Amino acid sequence: MRTPPPVMLSLDLGSSGLKGSAFDTLGRSLAGLEAHSPVELRYAPGGVAEVDLPALIRGIEDILDRLHQRLGQRPVLGVALTSFVSSLVVLDAADRPIGPVLSYADTRSAGEVAAVARMVDPEQVGCPAFSAYWPAQIRWWRAAHPDLHAARYGSVPDYLLLRWTGAWLTSYSLASWTGMLNRFSLTWDAGALAAAEVTADQLPELADYDTSLTLRPEFQARWPKLAGVPFYLGIADGATATVGSGAILPGRFALTVGSTSAVRMAVTGPPPAIPPGLWSYRITRAMHLLGGALTEGGNLYGWLTSTLQLGGKGLEEELLGIVPDSHGLTFIPSLGGTRSPDYDPHARGTVHGLSYATTPAQIARAGMEGVACRLADLAWRLPLPEDAVFIASGKALLASRPWQQMLADALGRPLLLEDRPTGASARGAALLALEAQGHPLPTEPTAQRLVEPVPDHHELYRAATRRMQALGAALSGLREAWEVPA
Repeated sequence: MRTPPPVMLSLDLGSSGLKGSAFDTLGRSLAGLEAHSPVELRYAPGGVAEVDLPALIRGIEDILDRLHQRLGQRPVLGVALTSFVSSLVVLDAADRPIGPVLSYADTRSAGEVAAVARMVDPEQVGCPAFSAYWPAQIRWWRAAHPDLHAARYGSVPDYLLLRWTGAWLTSYSLASWTGMLNRFSLTWDAGALAAAEVTADQLPELADYDTSLTLRPEFQARWPKLAGVPFYLGIADGATATVGSGAILPGRFALTVGSTSAVRMAVTGPPPAIPPGLWSYRITRAMHLLGGALTEGGNLYGWLTSTLQLGGKGLEEELLGIVPDSHGLTFIPSLGGTRSPDYDPHARGTVHGLSYATTPAQIARAGMEGVACRLADLAWRLPLPEDAVFIASGKALLASRPWQQMLADALGRPLLLEDRPTGASARGAALLALEAQGHPLPTEPTAQRLVEPVPDHHELYRAATRRMQALGAALSGLREAWEVPA
């Protein structure tokens, strides 16, 4: 019997669900070799956004069980891993997870940010002090749980690989999203270590994405077809989405709207200068990622449709029928604080201009336009050439024709839509693992459908962006006045 062609498995830990996929050596997904699990972040009042680690472990291992069963006689080249970032898993001396597992969206560490900012140089670590990063989160975690004795700190992918392989490693990519990696020396940054009050040996050892590990005996017994197969270090989903969409050449920019959203560009060579309000992370040792991210994306759309009781087949047409920025509303969509460019975990959402004539669909459209304008504002901070093309991916964006047009109009540039059902992140992780085995990275975009901007709409959205910024500044001043003790 002829042996089927080999495959690369890819595990994608998303904040709104987990999935596993298989790819051939050309980066093409294989139908029938995929599995999903609906594990999501757990939100609660007070800024709580935790990872249900036991549920995530069960979900991702169940996905591997199902993929393993469906492989048949197909040889497996390796297992790639990509994940939402950042996350914080705290381990005791026996390497058991203790206390809550924090996600990037957890803002309970906001009170620690000012102290961290005095100790960490953002130019060194590539991002400002913020509640999404480890220095503030570790300080908060330790103060909030004085009865728990933390021995080591890592991310969710780091812990999974520790569980499966026994190795305590993290990639430069994941580490760069923690706010603790020195982007020049590729070591844990001394200022960040001091701010977090930890030592480097309490954090995972640093290595590049192409470092491979093998399963421990108990997991070899569970997945015998993966015994001896290389498991690669986890990579941040923003990095893999950029690679997977083909946005790694000059003039190409990656735009993703999943649960949250971001705009990014790949840069090779020495660490790049960082435009105001943006960040610089790592894809690999040799490749940087320059861009910015928002707290809002599909999570906002889900909130809008649920809260305003919108839905059904007619909603899309109703949203498309509303003339851009014609509703008289200014919607600041900071329901969970802001990331780029303001990095304000205390910020909250605001809708201005409501009247008795305002409809739920207009409010929803204004919120979606708010996200589009914010992403465009981040994109304009990047060095955009005249012929810049944005390659777009993300479940929330690909499911919404109105949002696609809003984004093209707000950017004033064509939008190429990713059309692969597995998603850019899963594909990017597989491609990087394949590259580690000698297969070159494809350079052609995977997107197939082009959305052209409407010039008149672009000008409307530039004006709307200025209006949002003015309202945001006024509200910030009011908040400072409200917070002054009487």
